Amino acid sequence: MSNIVSGMNYALLAAQSSGRPSIVSMSLGGAANVPIDSAATALVSAGIHVTVAAGNSNVNAQNTSPARVQSVITVGASNIADAKANFSNYGPVVDVFAPGQNIISAWKDSDTATNSISGTSMATPHVAGLIAYLISLEGNVSPTEMEAKLKSYSLKGVLTGLPTGTANVLVHNL
Repeated sequence: MSNIVSGMNYALLAAQSSGRPSIVSMSLGGAANVPIDSAATALVSAGIHVTVAAGNSNVNAQNTSPARVQSVITVGASNIADAKANFSNYGPVVDVFAPGQNIISAWKDSDTATNSISGTSMATPHVAGLIAYLISLEGNVSPTEMEAKLKSYSLKGVLTGLPTGTANVLVHNL
């Protein structure tokens, strides 16, 4: 875990020294961890947009880090039918859902290799990319304002299979 926190601290310093809008996309997670939560909070407090994977255990994400951090954008996975992916974590800390099942992605076997993979680790970069797109179009805003903007552009009430207490918000590009 110390390597993860070190990486987060590096991202914080790099963003601060560049003075440019910054996004940290974290396709990782695990058991509740105060140092990781604190590092995520520090990133957001510095004005860095932080997207994190909700996790793939089909459990309430409120006990996982950094997904449980209130100030980050926690992303669950949906499928092509606009349903919660059967593996996606859920609960009140999940802010939005994005495509995360059977996603064609670059792969490790060669410079041109692809693979169809699933997980909230596939959904999270969708949201980070949308934030980058919005920054390029409309300029940077605070992480709180960006989350509100993402939610205002999102489709609401279209997802199925969500447990009670989980936001029914599917990210959407204008």
